[in-house]
Amino acid sequence: MKILPFIYNISDTKELVNALEIDLSASSCTAIMGPVGSGKSLLIKLLSDSHLREINAFSEYPFCAYLSQDLTRLFTGNTPDSILELYKDKRYTVGQHFDPALFNHYAKKLEIDELMSKNRRLAHYSEGERQRLGLCLAAAVKAPVTILDEPTTALNMAYRQSMYELINEIRKRSRVFIISHRLLDCIAVADHVIRMENLTIAEHFPVEQIIEKDHILNYYSFENEVRNV
Repeated sequence: MKILPFIYNISDTKELVNALEIDLSASSCTAIMGPVGSGKSLLIKLLSDSHLREINAFSEYPFCAYLSQDLTRLFTGNTPDSILELYKDKRYTVGQHFDPALFNHYAKKLEIDELMSKNRRLAHYSEGERQRLGLCLAAAVKAPVTILDEPTTALNMAYRQSMYELINEIRKRSRVFIISHRLLDCIAVADHVIRMENLTIAEHFPVEQIIEKDHILNYYSFENEVRNV
């Protein structure tokens, strides 16, 4: 898979621009980093939204498993059973790729299996519980590409470690893109980094080179990491 040069008009005054051709064929997990508003989620939207394929931002457009940064639509008015009923429905594309046994495996791993059995409305779940449910649903969708947008939101360090293990399982069968504002998340799972700045892909490099990137290390300071644990 390659990211190709493109221009995406966000509005009359804003554009998401890439002047580079980036070969990701050697990467099984790519971290997309950058400040809030730098274009991270927009970049991945060009891959996951079928209505935007005419932009030709990527060389391939496979079916994507997707964890959204905003889980509001997932839990409003729903119960775990109603969500699973949708994910299992083979009339929909997601139902044709969803593996219930795999979901049960991840639900146990992220310790939401007992919560699932109570089948309470998801509005009554904590933010961290909803996040773990969203992770399990996305991870159980077998797809060529898996997109995880801010997957460690509201997760403590123990659950973040479980998520790293989960990603390392997924990347054996799917190309993973992770968007995170946490440096530790990216270092823990990625083998390639794309850094966004001002709605532009500023640079891309193997993750082991991040130690040489003082501008990144200074931005994602240890103080900020501790604050986000």
